[in-house]
Amino acid sequence: MTPRMPLRAGFRRRRSGLVLPAALGLLLVGAAAAFVLFGAGQVTLAKQRLTDTADAAAWSAGLWRARVLNYHAYANRAILANEVAIAQAVTLLSWAKYFETVAENAATIASVFPPARAVLEAVEQAAEYARQAAELAAEIEIPARGAEAVGYKEILQLSQEILQLSAHGFGLSMVAAEVARANRRDAFAWVLPDVADGWRDFTRREETVEERRRFADLVIASLDPFTAGPRSADLPDLPSLPCIDQTRLRKRGGTVLSDTLDRWEAADTMSLHLPSLRGLRCRSREAVPLGWGAAEAGRTVGDLVENGGDVGLNPMAVELAGRDIASISGYAGITRIRELDYDRLAETRFPTVRVAVLARQSAATVDTAAARGFAAGRVLAHDRFAGSPPRLWALSAAQVYFRRPADAPARIEFASLFSPYWQVRLVEPIEAERAAALAHVH
Repeated sequence: MTPRMPLRAGFRRRRSGLVLPAALGLLLVGAAAAFVLFGAGQVTLAKQRLTDTADAAAWSAGLWRARVLNYHAYANRAILANEVAIAQAVTLLSWAKYFETVAENAATIASVFPPARAVLEAVEQAAEYARQAAELAAEIEIPARGAEAVGYKEILQLSQEILQLSAHGFGLSMVAAEVARANRRDAFAWVLPDVADGWRDFTRREETVEERRRFADLVIASLDPFTAGPRSADLPDLPSLPCIDQTRLRKRGGTVLSDTLDRWEAADTMSLHLPSLRGLRCRSREAVPLGWGAAEAGRTVGDLVENGGDVGLNPMAVELAGRDIASISGYAGITRIRELDYDRLAETRFPTVRVAVLARQSAATVDTAAARGFAAGRVLAHDRFAGSPPRLWALSAAQVYFRRPADAPARIEFASLFSPYWQVRLVEPIEAERAAALAHVH
């Protein structure tokens, strides 16, 4: 008869047989959970890395556009300074010629008085040297600054157009791609087309006379008082006696930009005005021109045509100045600068322009099913094409805006392309940018 096993020992054997499958099952569940968590962690890490890469590319693209706008501001200031320098050169040449004729006439008048004659002849010689120096300087300076195509301000304007093109789609995409690759070797980024052509409509080159006149007014407002004029005075201030107070030395002079914006003209005159009786009224008339000088710079030159500084009050001196005007033909006119396109801007005081960047990177180690769970954020999609590794896509956007530096004097200054205060910040993509990005992904 077979001996029977004790009841307690059999129970323990059966119980150990049940625990082993349960333990194996728990291990499998734990391993699966760990695998899922690892995959989710990988997706989260890949998403964060791609988002950071997209942010870096978008911020860099926006920074490039801000720097282009700031370059326009510096270039416009330099062009303005060159325009002022050209006006000053014309003015100094006119004044030098005027001073030379005054000295010549004074020496002639003083020829009857020997003590004064020697002094005035020395002054006359010095005035001639000064006029020659001013003429030589103007002949060199004006074409160097203002000649068509090769003048310094024309080269500055051309550089504006080159940089403007670099901030459009292709050039800006190169910036975004380089920054993305610098962050991750398997990443790539490019700039999406602007929403409603934002960058193209943000600035414009001022072509017409009316558009350029705004810049011309700014140039004239920037002239120093001597250049801007009027360089006028009436001497001497005689007592108010009947008709006697009409005897005056009338000095008149000024510098003018022509209405066509392609010619600077300066004239300086001085004449002795004597009283004359006409009926019962005493009037003043020009009797003796004592000094005159004129200079011009432009495409077409020839004679005085403006009345800057009221030089027409001395018509005889003006005629003499016109006969001997110093003409310099190396000036192409007011430059066609680049400025904000205020007519197309929705906000003209503080306009902004956006740039959206789509970034992509390989996600070969990321589980597809897990990645789809993160497609609702700025990581737009996880895709797989036949024969290629899976990829993640992310969208980022930046905004270029105008703001004075924090340490600048407190004042309100509206946006323009004359102040280099353009900056960049990251912003949330808008629906139109998301739609454009999804169109590329799918």
